[in-house]
Amino acid sequence: MNARPRGPLWWMRRRSPYVYVDEPAPTIQQQHPMRHDQAPKLIFIAAWMDARDVHISKYIAQYREFYPAAIIVLVRFVFKESLLESVANTAVKPAFSYLRFKMESGVLSASPARPEILVHTFSNGGSTTTRTLFQLFRSQTGRAFPLHVAIYDSCPGLYSFSSLYSVFMLSFPKSIRLVALPFVVMFVVSLWVWHNPLHMISGEDLLSKNARIHNDPDFAKQTMRSYIYGDTDVMVEWKHVEKHAVDAAAKGFVVRRELFERSAHVSHIRTDGGRYWRIVTETWETGSA
Repeated sequence: MNARPRGPLWWMRRRSPYVYVDEPAPTIQQQHPMRHDQAPKLIFIAAWMDARDVHISKYIAQYREFYPAAIIVLVRFVFKESLLESVANTAVKPAFSYLRFKMESGVLSASPARPEILVHTFSNGGSTTTRTLFQLFRSQTGRAFPLHVAIYDSCPGLYSFSSLYSVFMLSFPKSIRLVALPFVVMFVVSLWVWHNPLHMISGEDLLSKNARIHNDPDFAKQTMRSYIYGDTDVMVEWKHVEKHAVDAAAKGFVVRRELFERSAHVSHIRTDGGRYWRIVTETWETGSA
């Protein structure tokens, strides 16, 4: 019988349908002793919606090369999270429980003097994941998520008809997009009506909530954050990202903005991988110094 082929993330331990963990062997950790200003103890990756293993693995492999002794926690995003708060909490809670255990066991500090965690958030899906993590931490511990350094890739965005349309149309194979077109338009119009003129009746919409909590120091403590975004992104408008960055700076967050010209959604490592990873490592070095 032929062995089942290994997937791109085969070495990661699956803690739930959405949460994966990679803990380096003790021998690797001994070979690469870490100081906070040299490497993060833990890297939290909040993936974008429908992210494929082969794409996620490229980021994890690069992080493993830079920081071989760091623990890596990956959380996937599913569309139901954007519709139901209970689904988001269920998806993210195993990651929260894992982080809390690492703090209680002394691997991580609950109140570090310097950042020990690097949070890398992709797209609005990842923004929802990390926002949920921040909320869980606040509600369960009474404290903000511990001091950390953050990367925001292609996020956070706000609702717009064109971006919603692009998100859902690009999720269909090209062969059936023409058939799917009227259904997508109807769905996007429904969301637009619900979240735009009626949002004052229905309550705060998902993306506005993401944007607010990511810029609230009562939920997240950061020493440094970098926004990496593209001016040809059809899913998250670059102006929305810059608006969030300006608001973050006004609230006291240390912000770095990096616009990639002619770069599409979550595609910036393909546009200029050297620059991308230089921003990531410099952000950590600056934020953890």
